[in-house]
Amino acid sequence: MYRFTVQDMTCQGCAAAINRAINNADKLAQVKASPAIRRIEVESALSSEQLLSLLSDAGYPAQLETTHS
Repeated sequence: MYRFTVQDMTCQGCAAAINRAINNADKLAQVKASPAIRRIEVESALSSEQLLSLLSDAGYPAQLETTHS
């Protein structure tokens, strides 16, 4: 699972647009969007680089969050 910060995602409409952009490239992707905290979680066969590119092309540039163990 990938977690991204999307600063320009401010509402459910933005979340829906992000979901469509990812699902157009990976029909099996699961996207959980939280506009209130500007975060999405994505389960996809696509790489993080591909997802970042899709998000940018859709007008929602994002940053990959890293987790610390």
